[in-house]
Amino acid sequence: MKKILLSISFFLTGASLFAQGGTSCNATTAVTGTQTCAAFPTTSTYQTGCLGTATGSKAAWYKYTPTANGEVTISSNLTANNGTTYIDDTRVSIFKGTACGTLTCVDYNDDISSTNYLSSVTFPVAANATYYIQWDNYWFTTATVPTLGFKFSLTFTTPTCIRPGNLDFYLPDTYTTTSANLYWNQAIGAPANYDIDSSPTFATAAGAGTIVSAPAGTAAYAIGAVSGITSSSNFRYYVRSNCGGTQSAWVGPKYGYLAKTLPYTNTFDDVANNYTDGFVGFSRFASTATTTPASYADSVDGIGSTMYTYNSTTAASNLWAYSRAISLVAGEQVTIKFKTRLYSGTAPMTLALKVGTGQTSTLQTTAIQTFTTSDAAAYTQQTATWTATTPGIYYFGLNNNSPLNASQTYLFLDTLELSSVLSTTEFLNSKFSVSPNPANDFISVTNSDNILVSGISITDLNGRVVKQNTYTNVSDIQVNVSDLASGMYMMNITSDKGSVTKKIVKN
Repeated sequence: MKKILLSISFFLTGASLFAQGGTSCNATTAVTGTQTCAAFPTTSTYQTGCLGTATGSKAAWYKYTPTANGEVTISSNLTANNGTTYIDDTRVSIFKGTACGTLTCVDYNDDISSTNYLSSVTFPVAANATYYIQWDNYWFTTATVPTLGFKFSLTFTTPTCIRPGNLDFYLPDTYTTTSANLYWNQAIGAPANYDIDSSPTFATAAGAGTIVSAPAGTAAYAIGAVSGITSSSNFRYYVRSNCGGTQSAWVGPKYGYLAKTLPYTNTFDDVANNYTDGFVGFSRFASTATTTPASYADSVDGIGSTMYTYNSTTAASNLWAYSRAISLVAGEQVTIKFKTRLYSGTAPMTLALKVGTGQTSTLQTTAIQTFTTSDAAAYTQQTATWTATTPGIYYFGLNNNSPLNASQTYLFLDTLELSSVLSTTEFLNSKFSVSPNPANDFISVTNSDNILVSGISITDLNGRVVKQNTYTNVSDIQVNVSDLASGMYMMNITSDKGSVTKKIVKN
């Protein structure tokens, strides 16, 4: 992609060019190139919204107004900085807006990597808009900052095709077991189309998955079988602007989690599923023998990941977390299990278990049960049951509605398990039949209960998907297998009553 790079990456030297960061959004220092950020002013203010709250933190404020549409990189990842100690362990937040009290977060960065504590972030910018750059001293105090602080650079480019913003994406929704809708804001410059690269393997590099095109201006892009995503799986995706002759850089990875049929278990330990596996809300805690608290996960040795929430010392709590999408059929009785444990406090905490059609509190319309936790010595098993009266996609919500308490208490949650009386493969296996089997040309899939089929996926014995078809809720289908090589395959059938896998043989 051809870019015009403006030559503004230079070091400022000399006392007259030394520019101390401003003390607030209303008192910023204009910046155009490489800048020295000195000790943070003791009177400066910290703006929340990008990297969250930082009680007592101070900030050094800068601003930049581009004269053309483009992309900006703000970076402290320079040879002049250390990057491995507290001296310049930096954090940066980028804001935009017309009034300091209503700034919105554009992007942010804390660490380059697990060993490089410097910061770098690239984001799209619009001509004549003002962008506010906030460095903060979250990881060090004013007393420990060297006299000359640290250096950072601002690099402005004008690519012919501008990427979407990293924070311009919304959580996917409208989940089924085979599809989801993806959303993002229009990129600066209004590209003609977007490219979406998706893969069911999180580690797949950008550009190496299945790439499809999405027309610009589409409110939601439906991703599913056409993009190589198998039923009830997780997927990662990247998006780039496509301006016809040129494309922007990829933005991502972003993640989606297709609806699961039961049974389902989440221990928050699987790095391949981003640990949370579609669980939204609360915070994740990576427990080891040396963390505080130490060995606090629900495991034999207490090592692993767990989720946590906390009470408020000023008001009743109202914090939410939600399961990933779960596909249920009418009359399916669900058993919900999870474990809870307190830390750093004796005040009991409460969780209200609810269920609804989305990952927002307003969509959690049905209360199931309320649990109270008061044990800090060990995890307590919590259990509830609920029956779906209609088929559909459901989300289970956990609402921390603990009363206020003078002392801070943390509630840890681990080992979420969902099961049901319809969660056995034997149930669907007894309802579906495939014939002829072995087959030469076509295989008929039929069932005895008018179960509605929405898709099939055929994989070889190496796990490679060799055929995928989608259907609009039909009870009987015919699958053309004439193009498959002779051998044994596994056919996954997705329906309104769940999924089942049948072994088939092609002659």
